[in-house]
Amino acid sequence: MTDPAATLHHALAARFGEDFELPDGLEGLDELARIASASSHRAWAPRRIDPALMRLLCACALSAPSKSYLQQADIIEVREPALRAQVEALVPSMPWMRDAAALLVFCANGRRFRRIFERAGQAFVNEHLDGFFNPGVDSAMAMMNFIRAASAAGLVCCPISVLRDRPAELSALLGLPDHVYPVAGLCVGYPAAQRSVNPRLALAATLHVDRFRDDTLDRDLDEFDRRYIEARRRHLAPGSPDPQAWTDEKLKQYAGTQRGDWGAFVRSKKFDPAA
Repeated sequence: MTDPAATLHHALAARFGEDFELPDGLEGLDELARIASASSHRAWAPRRIDPALMRLLCACALSAPSKSYLQQADIIEVREPALRAQVEALVPSMPWMRDAAALLVFCANGRRFRRIFERAGQAFVNEHLDGFFNPGVDSAMAMMNFIRAASAAGLVCCPISVLRDRPAELSALLGLPDHVYPVAGLCVGYPAAQRSVNPRLALAATLHVDRFRDDTLDRDLDEFDRRYIEARRRHLAPGSPDPQAWTDEKLKQYAGTQRGDWGAFVRSKKFDPAA
C-alpha cells in the first residue's frame, strides 16, 4: 500500500528540487499527494468513461468558486464523432487527442450575466476588461476542479490551450454566441501508464511574502534550467542528444507571434476589453 506522506514528499522534492517538511498530524494526505503528483497525460487506455461519471465530474467542476456568484463557466462535452473530428482537426500537432475517451471545452460565459440586465431593461455598465476577465477566471477554476475530481476517480487529463489558436473556427463549430469564448480544451481518459512529475521553478522564484521580488530571477532561471536538463536526461534513450534548457525551449517556442488575432476575436464576441 502506497504511503501518501512518502508520495507527497517525493513528488514535491522532484517538482521543486528541495525537501519539504510535513507538519505533524497533517490531514488530507491522499488528496495532497494526488495534487502534488499530477501530470498531464497524452497516452490513454482503451476504456470508455461511464456517462454518469462524466456528468458527476462536471458537476464537481462547476462547484468551483465563482466571482460574485455570477456562475460564468460552461462546459461543452464534444460527443458527436464528426464534430469531435472537426475540433481535433484544428490541432493537427496533437493526433493523440483522438485516443482520449472524452474531449471537453471549457468556456467563459459572460452572456447570462448580461441577459439579467436585458430582462430588467437596464443598461449594462460594466463592459470593460474586468467583464471579460472574470468569466475566464471562473472557467479556469472549473477546469482545475474537474482535473482534481477526475484524478480522484482514477482518470487523467491534458489541457489543450492550443485550441485558442483557432478561436473563430472553434467558436463556429461549437455554436458559441456573443459574450461566450473558449478558454481551453481538456482531454480526459484512463491512463495508459503512469508518468513522473515535471519539475517547476523553485519556490524561491514563485512564492513571495508580503512584497513581490525577483532580484534573484536570473539565478533562479539558471537553477531551474539545470534541474530541467537533469530531469530530461533521466528519460532519454542512450545516444540521444542532450536536452535543451527550459529557457532555450521557451525562446524557440515563442520566437514568433502567437494568437495575434485573439484581440480581434474577443471584440467580435462583443467584449470591449479596451474600455
